[in-house]
Amino acid sequence: MTELIRKLLGWCPVKEQIRKEEQFMFSNENQTVTEIKSNKRIFLGVAHLALALYLISIALSVLSEPNTRMFPWWIMDINFVASGILLTIGIISLVMSFGFVKRDDSYNNICKILALASIGLAIAFFAYLHQYMARIWYSGATVLIRGPLSNYTFDLGTLIAYSALIALPALMSLLALFRSPRGSYIPDAGKKSYLTLAITIVLVAATTLGLGIYYNHLNQQKASMVVEEFGKNREIKLYELNDDFVAGTWMDGQDISHFIDSKKSTSGRFVSQDTYDAIRFLEDVDAVAVMAWWDPALEIEAAGKTPVICYASEKIEHTVARPTSIDEFEPDEKVADVARFFVTDSVEEAKDISEEYGTTIAYLPRYYGPGLFWAMTEALDPKLEVSSQSEFGQLYEQSMYHRMITCSDPEPFERIFENDDVCIYRLE
Repeated sequence: MTELIRKLLGWCPVKEQIRKEEQFMFSNENQTVTEIKSNKRIFLGVAHLALALYLISIALSVLSEPNTRMFPWWIMDINFVASGILLTIGIISLVMSFGFVKRDDSYNNICKILALASIGLAIAFFAYLHQYMARIWYSGATVLIRGPLSNYTFDLGTLIAYSALIALPALMSLLALFRSPRGSYIPDAGKKSYLTLAITIVLVAATTLGLGIYYNHLNQQKASMVVEEFGKNREIKLYELNDDFVAGTWMDGQDISHFIDSKKSTSGRFVSQDTYDAIRFLEDVDAVAVMAWWDPALEIEAAGKTPVICYASEKIEHTVARPTSIDEFEPDEKVADVARFFVTDSVEEAKDISEEYGTTIAYLPRYYGPGLFWAMTEALDPKLEVSSQSEFGQLYEQSMYHRMITCSDPEPFERIFENDDVCIYRLE
């Protein structure tokens, strides 16, 4: 009787069965979507955790190296800024990794904010280090490990790859979060997000403060080491390296007593007592312009003289070890002329070049040797072709540069100063 009444009211057993099957299928489909979504969040959480551990370990290892507290001081600047950025991205990724392992969407909004911050910091990392391109090529995937451990020095391709690597997890998170369906309302979810954001800000602020305190400590240590100042505005500083400062670094046990540097220069370098004596001698020489390669330019300026070139040209930027900004390059033609002065085997050609630039003194450090001569040959225009090592050696031995540093005095140039590190010639 009951079944008859239900049929009269429109009930259909087949339709009921179909409805039950649809409900079952929808339940299974919803469960599958939930599992896929959960697996995606777990994957993103693990990716952020791995990135966080990598970046934090890299930054801390660089900051703990003796190189961080040694001269040249631009290394310290790069280490602190780049490590600070990577530490911040690492902290953000660490917080995001915990947010993604949650099975609900309560942290979606905060993860979006943090992902955008990570991408912005990765762009800042690239923009900052782009000013300090190292002309060093590594092979294969080692660039992603060796680069950061070598004072964050990259060539352009490696820097792009590394910046993309640290931004990739955040980018993947953004894509996943914006495509995810809006979840149901969860009580106190907003409070949790704000608390997570506050914790992230506190951790980043504490890290920044710690880096600032350490950086300030090293700068105070640096200021206490100044023993002399040169230049019109006293912008060139001479630092004395004590035993405590060089302990544990490659300088320990070396014949290096001072470091000369200037914020306006790109050629700060270690100075031996012999080089310091050469600077003092050059101060008393009656000359204005000095013929020299760009590496010892700061030494010449400290002596109150003007070097013909103070930096490399853009054409030979790949020969530069110290990072620089691109607007500091010298004209290609000028650098090529100075290179020709040292590379030529003709005294007459060298004299013509020195007269063209009004130089009466040539300053030659001895400690660079063939490596510096190679950079000079690279600067020549047209580029000098050397087919073999023996041909290069022959060119080097016949050059004015080799003849001057070995004191095979080329007439009519007069050697007026010599010690183990420096030779000075009068060109008149």
